[in-house]
Amino acid sequence: MVNAHNSCNAEVAQKILAPVPYAQGFHFFMPDGHYTGETAMSVYSFLRDLRSVDAQSIKFHLDRGDFKKWLRNTVGDQELAGIIDKLDKKIPEEKLGEKLADTVQKRISELQLTR
Repeated sequence: MVNAHNSCNAEVAQKILAPVPYAQGFHFFMPDGHYTGETAMSVYSFLRDLRSVDAQSIKFHLDRGDFKKWLRNTVGDQELAGIIDKLDKKIPEEKLGEKLADTVQKRISELQLTR
């Protein structure tokens, strides 16, 4: 894995960590299509939501590639999007949020060191 110090500068790290408008936030849904009431508007709130949102919602979005797309296209974090894309999709549903949260926490820590 590429070290964050090499992969982005302070300006890029600041942009990745900055909040996005509500409309561009990550809106969590259940597999049946109903909104969970949670919207992440930054990687910080995304991390918080991964720890609290229903595991079925997390699995649903991971399987569809929604997290990867949001992180890459909206947040601008190619590296985190790539790491999440490579996560083992066979991780038990109840462990998925924890695994994703650990991954996002590690990336946030790397980005904070870059600022």
